[in-house]
Amino acid sequence: MTIKTSYSNFVYRLYSFNLRYRKLVCWWNNDVLKKKQYHIGLRKGEGSANVVMVETPAQVRQLAEHFHDSTILADHREYLSMLIKTPAAQFLAISTGIGTPPIAIGMEELAIIGAQRFVYIGSCKPVSPMLKEGDLFVVKATVKEDGTSREYLPSIIPAVGDVGLINEVRSVLKKAAVPFQVGISVTVDLDPYHLSEQIPLKQQYEQQMEVLKAGSALAIDRAAAGVYAVATKVHKPACCILMAAEAESELPSNLIDTLPDLFSKDC
Repeated sequence: MTIKTSYSNFVYRLYSFNLRYRKLVCWWNNDVLKKKQYHIGLRKGEGSANVVMVETPAQVRQLAEHFHDSTILADHREYLSMLIKTPAAQFLAISTGIGTPPIAIGMEELAIIGAQRFVYIGSCKPVSPMLKEGDLFVVKATVKEDGTSREYLPSIIPAVGDVGLINEVRSVLKKAAVPFQVGISVTVDLDPYHLSEQIPLKQQYEQQMEVLKAGSALAIDRAAAGVYAVATKVHKPACCILMAAEAESELPSNLIDTLPDLFSKDC
């Protein structure tokens, strides 16, 4: 039987929430930082400090085709990584799959290899008249109704985006005359567009969604809480931009056009 002490508790907290300490432990034990990360297939120094995460490899290819100058760095599992260069800035575009578990895995490994800033572009379903199908939605905070984010943050700690990066996104979108909404989302594990009639506790689920809508939630998504929870743990700024559309939808070109401007400033 393992006896917990104040020292062991301190070391556990240090390892769980201090990325630099975790890097040191990993380096000391097995030189993992010198190797390719298992899931994303990238090693330290590859990629870029700026990361754009999307749902599918097809969306990564769409970004690459839009900007023309791109290089495939890795393609493993759902993680297709391409380095995209523009006159204003360069960034790593990577697909992280749909749902918070693969997003968390990808962000953990990206932080280890040197990512400094995360922008996630995903999908959501509107639950408020303020948000229409096809709108862009900048998530400032999200309710943690998924499983992964609650493994990273206690239930009393909200999943909140980085204020500085969110304001930068808002400024760039406004300057480009790209319409968008800003507000609170609800992150769940179920697909909000294809909710089965046979799921257990469906009535309670629907009642809970009504309560959240009454609290001014604008949309339901399957990513934002995971992005913000992991970003909080690894101490990196993150912002989620969601499209009010089904998952795997094509990215809007006017949003893609703004990405170089967003990354043109240093972190």
